[in-house]
Amino acid sequence: MQTNEFYAIQNKKQMAALKAPTRQEILDVLATMGDASIAEIAAALGRPADSLYYHMRILQKVGLVFDAGERMVGTHHEALFRTPSPDMRLTYKIGPKGNAGSVVPIVDAMLRLTSRDFAEAFGGESVVEGDNRELWATRSTGWLTPEHVRKLNRYIARLRRTTVTSRPGTGQLFGLTLVLTPLTRKAPVDKAALSPSNRTARERRSKKRISARNGG
Repeated sequence: MQTNEFYAIQNKKQMAALKAPTRQEILDVLATMGDASIAEIAAALGRPADSLYYHMRILQKVGLVFDAGERMVGTHHEALFRTPSPDMRLTYKIGPKGNAGSVVPIVDAMLRLTSRDFAEAFGGESVVEGDNRELWATRSTGWLTPEHVRKLNRYIARLRRTTVTSRPGTGQLFGLTLVLTPLTRKAPVDKAALSPSNRTARERRSKKRISARNGG
């Protein structure tokens, strides 16, 4: 049975499995669906069921998907699957010894999925204006105080809860991708300016200017 507590994805094998966009799609949809069969997952994603078995086995192997029993469909048994929680979150470890090497490829795959889905939405009849707008892409930058960041995190949490607590059959399947990142850039190092010859020449010019100001 799924727990309502969020599940922290921190195992290296689990993160490696999520570098594949298809596995992210499966996990995202299954987390929202609760107990579901591969046929139901495939229908939600608009994919052939046969294309998902390989990815499901990998997700099961790393502990991101579990058996959830079976049910009778007509005259045959249909296997069911579930995720540990409807709320699955990546664990970030910041710093030189952090896990950027594991997390960044997952985010890259996430953004590729978003770009693909956004482009495909133009082939349909998405609403792009008004209160029922369905297709959005926006980017903004700004200088935020700690209080601004706290407020923004509260908004993001509310948006995530809207999708995490939704259930299939009550509307259309949507994807919501959120990225918040500091934009502080390190100044590029001028290697030429740091060379011994350039540094010595700069020091000589500085001494000349000081000498001139002192009447030397």
